[in-house]
Formats: sequence, C-alpha cells, structure tokens
Amino acid sequence: MTYSKRLEKETKTRFFVNNPTPEEARKALGIGNVIGAVTNGNYIKKMLTSPETKQEMTAYVDGLIRQGLTDEEKIAAHLARHAVGRIAKIFEERFEKTRGAEGWTAIQGDPNYDTDYDYMISEADFFYQEAPNIRVKFPATDEAMQALETMTARGKATLATCGFSIRYGIDAFEAYKRGCQKGKGAPVFYVTMLAGHVDEYLEKYIKANQISLSDEALHSAGCEFAKILYQVQQDRYSDLNAKVLGGCRTSAHFTEMVPGDMCVTVNYDFIEMLNEMNPEVEERCSRHADEKTIKELTDKLPFYNYTISENSTEYIHWSLLPTALYFRNYVRTGWNDAVSIIRERKVMFR
Repeated sequence: MTYSKRLEKETKTRFFVNNPTPEEARKALGIGNVIGAVTNGNYIKKMLTSPETKQEMTAYVDGLIRQGLTDEEKIAAHLARHAVGRIAKIFEERFEKTRGAEGWTAIQGDPNYDTDYDYMISEADFFYQEAPNIRVKFPATDEAMQALETMTARGKATLATCGFSIRYGIDAFEAYKRGCQKGKGAPVFYVTMLAGHVDEYLEKYIKANQISLSDEALHSAGCEFAKILYQVQQDRYSDLNAKVLGGCRTSAHFTEMVPGDMCVTVNYDFIEMLNEMNPEVEERCSRHADEKTIKELTDKLPFYNYTISENSTEYIHWSLLPTALYFRNYVRTGWNDAVSIIRERKVMFR
C-alpha cells in the first residue's frame, strides 16, 4: 500500500493538490488522500505556459479580446475563473458524494488589489458564479479579513492565505467565527500556515544578512510555527467548522504534521515523491522544537518571536511581517507575468 493510501486509512492528515493542471487533478483523485485543490496567483501564468494547457488557455484569452474585452486585469480574472472552474468540475463528483465536506477548489484573485475591500467582494462574487465547489482565498490584509468575514456571513466557502503568524491565524479564525454568527453558518474554513515558505524565506534572509544559524534551527522554524497554530486551532477553535492548511517545500514539512487533523497543500509530483520515499506513518505533529532551538531563532531573527507568539512584546502587524510580504510578492509576480502575456496577445489583434 502506498504512503498516500496509508495516510488515508490511518490518519486525518489530508492533501490538497496545489496549482494542478487538469491531468494532474484527474490523477490526484486516484492517488489517494487528496480531497480537493488549491490555486494561487501564479496559476494563470502556469496555465498560459504549461504544454498541457497553453494552446487552450491562449485561445480562451484571444476569444475574450475578440469579444471586445480590453481591460487586462479583467481578462486575467476571467481566465482565472475559467481555468480554476475546469479543476472544480473534476472535483465536483467528490464534492457531491461528500455533500460538500470535500471536493473544494480554491481560487485566488488579483493580488494587486488585496487592500481593496470592494474590489475583493465584487471579484469573489464573480468567482463564486463558476461552480458550486469554488472556494475563494483572501490574503493577509485587514481589508481582506473584512471581506472574508462578509463572505462567510453569506454562507460562502473561504480560505485565509498569505499569513505567517499565530496572531494572524487567531484573527482569521475569529473573522470566520463572526461571519458564521452573522449568517447561518458556512462551509468548512481553512487558515494557511505555510511552513515551507517560512523556511524558504529564512534561507534567503540569513544568507543576505550573513547570519549563522544551526541546521536544527533552520529546519525547525516553519514546522514549529505550523505546529503551534495547529495546537491553537485544536485548543480554542475545535468547535468551529475550521481547520489549518499547511504548505510544503520538503518532505519534512508534511511528515512533521502527521497525523494532525488538517490538510496540507502539495504539488502533484510531491505526492509521487512521498509515495516513492514511502516513509513510516508516525506521530510527529505534537513534537515541538526544544527551548534552545527556539531561543536561537528568536534571538537571531527579529520577527520570529512575533511569528510564533501571540503576546510578543514588540508588535508587528501580521500584514507587515517579512514572510507575508515575501509571499505576497511571489503571488503578485506570477499574476503580473500572466497579465504581461495577455498584454502581448492584445497587440496581436490591433
């Protein structure tokens, strides 16, 4: 039995396949333990450049231009809805069979407007029209948190993303809770805790600033943040229809979260890699870094104390944490690259 099949049988730790092509989404349904899909701001760039989808998605963009749509950002939003809608269709049977417990497909809108409440509300309304199992992602800004609360109150499926602190996670759970209280409840909610991106940023940070950090500290930073947020969710918000959603860069970013009752975002080839590795299914989610390692991280990395502590003596708003800014730039770059491709296609029809 493969690792993913054993996970499905023995644990509650599930996969969301990340930024899949249609073929990857179809294969994900059969590989085991995959209950849905997520996409981010890089997705439409991938769809415009991947050999599997480039021709079809370029033709879709050309069709919008021929119809008279000239606003490049709106063309990008139409493309995102169309591309993610195709993935949602692949998961729709799973969605129907589980009565909405599984089979969701998450979409992220234009990251250049992540501080514009009205824009995000209008964009989310547009996305929700595509399929019943569409979930809209809202990034780590005050305005996005307000939009998340509004959509939750309307009974819509939401996901909090781009946040990199315990305080952010708590505020996201509270926004979902308020939204549910204002409305009549909402589908299961996810708060991201991207351990992989924390460690990716830290590697670049210590190199740029010539900081010496032990391997143990470097390899513990992201997972420790994720484990603390998971414990907060279990201790304080287990009564909510809400879970945490992890993110990987290495196998440890997943195996360290087993057997937690959570989901983890992984690329399809990452699942294949785990199956080839076939590690033991063992309890690691409750094993935390030792005090010496935590002290090294908080002493040498100015922002890390706030990342893992909701009561840090130095307050930094979660939208301004360098890890959050780093990830927001990552998704903006992908989206803007796609807009550049769209702009080039517009020239072809002048």
